[in-house]
Order: sequence, then C-alpha cells, then structure tokens
Amino acid sequence: MREIFTLKRLIVSVVLILGLYLLYRYLAAFMPLILALFTALLLEPLIRFTQNTLRLKHRLLSVSVVFIFFVCIIGALFYLAITKLVNEVVKFMGRLPYYISQGTYLVETSINRFNETIATLPQPLIDEIEKQSVMVISKAQELSQQALAILADWVQAIPNLIVVVIIYLITLFLISKDLPRYIDSFYKIFKEETAEKVRYMSQRLRRVFTGFFKAQFLVSILIFIVAYIGLLIITPRNALLMAFIIWVIDVIPIIGSIVILAPWAAFHLLAGSSSIGTQLLILALILLIIRRTVEPKVMGDQIGLQPLPTLIGIYLGFYFLGVVGLIAGPLVIIAIQSAVEAGLIRFNFKI
Repeated sequence: MREIFTLKRLIVSVVLILGLYLLYRYLAAFMPLILALFTALLLEPLIRFTQNTLRLKHRLLSVSVVFIFFVCIIGALFYLAITKLVNEVVKFMGRLPYYISQGTYLVETSINRFNETIATLPQPLIDEIEKQSVMVISKAQELSQQALAILADWVQAIPNLIVVVIIYLITLFLISKDLPRYIDSFYKIFKEETAEKVRYMSQRLRRVFTGFFKAQFLVSILIFIVAYIGLLIITPRNALLMAFIIWVIDVIPIIGSIVILAPWAAFHLLAGSSSIGTQLLILALILLIIRRTVEPKVMGDQIGLQPLPTLIGIYLGFYFLGVVGLIAGPLVIIAIQSAVEAGLIRFNFKI
C-alpha cells in the first residue's frame, strides 16, 4: 500500500514538473489564459459584492454586470490615453521642424570642428579615421534597417494582438462565470487536511497578487508625477507627452527612464544647452533612485515581504523569466513562505 502511495506521488510530481516545463516553454501562448485567470480572481470579490448588493439570484447576471463595467472602464481609459497621446504628438510634430533645424545645425557644426581638427593630423591617422567612419556609417545603416524591420513586425502584429485581446476577454467571462465550481473542483483533489493548507496558501497568494499590482500602481503614479513636475520646470513644452513616455518606459528593468532622458540630455549638452542637459540627467537619477528604493519597500508593505526578499525575488524572476518574472519572482517567494506557514513544507532538520 505504501509503495502504491509512493508511486502515485511520483507520477503526480512528474506530471507537475512536465506541466511547469511546458508552461515555461510556451509561456507566450498561455499568457492570455493566465491573465484571464488572474483577472477573474481579482474581480471575484466585486462579483460577489454585486450579487449580494443587487440581490441577484443567478451568478451569471452579476458576472455580466461586472464584466461589462470592467470592459467599459478599460476601454475608456485606453481611449482617453490614446486621445491625449495623439494630441500631444500633434503638438510635438508642430515643434519637430525646430528640433530638426537644431539637430542639423549641431551636426554641421560638429563636422566643421571635426574637419578643422583632423586637418592638422598625420595622413595615416586621417586614413584610419576615414576607415572607421565608413564602418560606423555602415553599422548605423544596418541598425536603422533592423529598426524599420522591427517596426514593420509591430504593425503586422496588431491583428494578432486584437485576436489575443478577444480570446482574453472571452476566457475571462467564461472563467468568471464558473469560478466557484472550478475552485471547489481544485480543492477536491486533495485530502481535507491538505485542502485546508492549500486554501490558506491560495488566499495568501491572492492577497499578494492584489497587493503587487497595487504597489506597482502606486510607484508608477509617483514616477509619473515626479517626471511631469520635473519636466514642467526643465522644459515645459511637451512635458505631458514626455512624462507619459517616461512613465511607460520606466517599467523596463535596469534601464527604465534613462533610455529616454539620457539621449535627450546628451542632445542638449552637445547643442550647448548644458543647463537643460544637466537637469535632465539629475531628473533621470532621481527617477532611478525612486524606482530602485521605493519599489521594494512599497511592494514589501503591500505583499507582506521584507524589502530584501522582495528585491531578490524581483531580480531572480527577471533573470530567469524576463519581464514576467517581475511578477512571478515575489509570488514564488510568497508561495514558499505560505507553504511553510501552512505546514506543506517543513524545515525541521538540524545540523
């Protein structure tokens, strides 16, 4: 009997490991389904509140109400963001001739200074500089062609993105409609004692998941406010557009807002506007400090982890899983901690 139980656990472990491998290997394909499941879990308290408040007998009605409300809110936010972004882009395009003339003047001045400098150099050195210049120009053309190819791929991916969004919304509705039944079926897999421990672990992870997005939202709002105020002081024109772009780019790990502010600051420094360039570099440093110091603290407060384990989870998650690991890393640490608290994992050995 004990051998059968051991064999059963072995089979379950193998199946679980195989499932995790397939999930990791084809994560992009499963992503709409995973996001739909997580969104359904986030909306579940609102669905129950709606059903109790409106005294609806059938869950389908409350699910429909919350689903329509969710789609309308997301659609409205997306519409407002796109509309505002388009208006700012139009304003930016109005200033584009000025930026082009400034860039052209900067390039011409740099070329003249470069020619004056190399005129006094030995001929072999001049030949080597010309050779290296040709290589640099060739590399720049190659990178520009690659950038155009990437942009074309993004444009071609728009229809696929629409299909993915539709699948996500349909899956979200179907999961929300029968979520309690799915949860009960999941707990029936375990024995009663184990099911209680898994239930505790699931509730803890749900609170953590909600807290994670709340923490990211709070940090992103702080980044946007600081960037917008800073740009209003440094260069008021197109401050809102650039603050929005910085806010979006800032979620990129390690790089963040520097990818926008550093080239912008370099342009002003080369153009002779050292004051603006220095202020932009200071703003980039401030945003980087906020992201790297405030994020672990806020996330630790929201998900119940100390800043150090939170930072370790974010780093290891990003290292092994990329951007998705920023969410998965802290969740794995919380899952292990919850499993230890529930008694599913025991570290009772002594050295």
